[in-house]
Amino acid sequence: MSEDGIRPRVRSTDAEPATTGTFGVPPIAAWQQAADRGQARRDGGAPVGERAHIAARLLDEIVAWCVEGRPNEACGLLAGPMLAADGGAPTRFLPLGNAAASPYRYLIDPQEQLRAVLDIDDAGEEVWGIVHSHVASAAVPSDTDVGLAGWPDALYLICSLAVEPPVVRAWSIRDGSVREVPLVEV
Repeated sequence: MSEDGIRPRVRSTDAEPATTGTFGVPPIAAWQQAADRGQARRDGGAPVGERAHIAARLLDEIVAWCVEGRPNEACGLLAGPMLAADGGAPTRFLPLGNAAASPYRYLIDPQEQLRAVLDIDDAGEEVWGIVHSHVASAAVPSDTDVGLAGWPDALYLICSLAVEPPVVRAWSIRDGSVREVPLVEV
């Protein structure tokens, strides 16, 4: 955020080190459109009083997967018997490949995502959370993250690798409303 309180706009470039425009991975222009939608929809909602419970071992797995994914963003899903909003806690982390192969964005590999979601459904579980890392920025949803958020009932966990030790924060992203949900280790 700049001194005048205005959030700077980040523009994508065709020179980014990413696998964009290949089969199944959108070109840079499509990512920029998502960021523009996120910027327009973001309302900067205040943190809410609800909390999300998560096992320390799952946080350790998330951080390890994100560190292993460097220099690119890493991603995955968290599954549990109930959604966080219903008082549920995740019971397992499913690390998934980043088809975008980029340090600036992630795209869960579509085939892996399908297998993971079918596995979660077959187990009678919910997609409790969507996980990804930010390699060089804070654990705060980017405009692209907001613009592409498609699971309104799941939490979005972001692992920032820009600090040591890495930091994981959780967010509710619903219709452009972005609210932090404090994580409580159990």
